[in-house]
Amino acid sequence: MGTVAVLLTSTVTIAAPASSAAGTPLAGGGTGVTASDLARQFRSYLAGRPGAVSVALYDATSGRTVVSGNSTRTGWETASTVKLDILAALLSKTGKSGTLTAAQTALAKKMISVSDNAAASQLWKQAGGSAGMNAFFRKLGMSATTAGAGGKWGLTKTTARDQLAVLRAIAYPNSTLSAAARATAATLLGTVVSSQRWGLTAGVPAGVTVRIKNGWLPYGGGWVINSLAHVHGRGRDYVMAVYTRNSATESTGIATVKGLSRIAWNAGPVRG
Repeated sequence: MGTVAVLLTSTVTIAAPASSAAGTPLAGGGTGVTASDLARQFRSYLAGRPGAVSVALYDATSGRTVVSGNSTRTGWETASTVKLDILAALLSKTGKSGTLTAAQTALAKKMISVSDNAAASQLWKQAGGSAGMNAFFRKLGMSATTAGAGGKWGLTKTTARDQLAVLRAIAYPNSTLSAAARATAATLLGTVVSSQRWGLTAGVPAGVTVRIKNGWLPYGGGWVINSLAHVHGRGRDYVMAVYTRNSATESTGIATVKGLSRIAWNAGPVRG
């Protein structure tokens, strides 16, 4: 497996060739796109958008990973997307049962479905605080992610590429989360209220499952707008992470994420 640089801020991890021939119509989105071309499409779109943005996508059908953006920044505030990390960290402690306690389940539902901050603070402590979360990040190989100090979980620093590790642990079979734990996460993500299902749902047709967790935070004189999602259906299966900073308004940042989502779906499966 090799890594190909695409201009200054894009890299592509190349896996085995996809089975579908180039140009053959595939279910969901377009006919398919190479990893390098998708990275360039993202970068071209972001050249016309304000703020700093990092985007990463893993296509499960081909094993390709695409990383792109318009910034060399290496530390992105997670805002509420870290709530998905907290959930995964807690579930990693449940073994094969994949079952949280009744109290944890109630808190996790609040944390995920309506992005409740008080619930997140309690579960952050139960996950071991900054030390416990950093241990979990290292377990997943997230070398560019550092938990927020002093209980400030929303200021955890990460990268879009690192967050793919959490998304993949929740979406696909792995040694960190049992099948039951992943099912628990999927159920909770299915409860996210409609008003918080913006971002990486854009451009995805009805009938396709999108499990999503977003984050938003006024910070540093602008807005941090982030989105994590697993998109599955109509021949597509991918996880995607978008991290943004310095959007002048919340709506501007959301529009940027939506644009990236449409590009990802419309491009079709990543072929190489």
